[in-house]
Amino acid sequence: MADLSLLTDEQLASAGISADGGVMTAELISRYSGMVFSMAGQFACSADYEELVSDGMDALLHAISAYDEKRGSFSGFAAVCISNRMKNTVDKAVRRTAKLVSESELETLTSPEPTPEEMVIIKENTSEMSEQMKALLSPLELRCLNGVILGLSYAEIAEKLDADKKTVDNAVARARAKLRAVFPDF
Repeated sequence: MADLSLLTDEQLASAGISADGGVMTAELISRYSGMVFSMAGQFACSADYEELVSDGMDALLHAISAYDEKRGSFSGFAAVCISNRMKNTVDKAVRRTAKLVSESELETLTSPEPTPEEMVIIKENTSEMSEQMKALLSPLELRCLNGVILGLSYAEIAEKLDADKKTVDNAVARARAKLRAVFPDF
């Protein structure tokens, strides 16, 4: 068999569809796989890279089988075939994404206001957590923690409770430790 590196892309593509063209096709694929990977990298911001490479290789195989010498160079034809297929892949990915998240769904996802159902659940969870906190914490720890929740400084809490700042700090630390044991995300 002749040295394939001496043959032009056009000669390989023309022989690619013949009976023993498997070797010729493999040579063309090895020559143009870099182009496929490069183009996939360019389009990857809008679609899955692996899907782009797969479709690009499929387009390259199509270009080998559909190439006609009279139309020009193989490299130009292959580049157009690969690019067009990847653009189609990107379009499909965009349509898939658009189907998954319609505008109305997006509005409900980004809506900062909870639904009535969520309000009931939040109220129930808050009530349950409040009862557990009352059972778990001492009155001083509970009052200090409530002050922290309200955004008061330790000095302000100490003043309201007629205690010193260190007492408030210790009570908050004990309360947090107790609550972390029951509520790991606290």
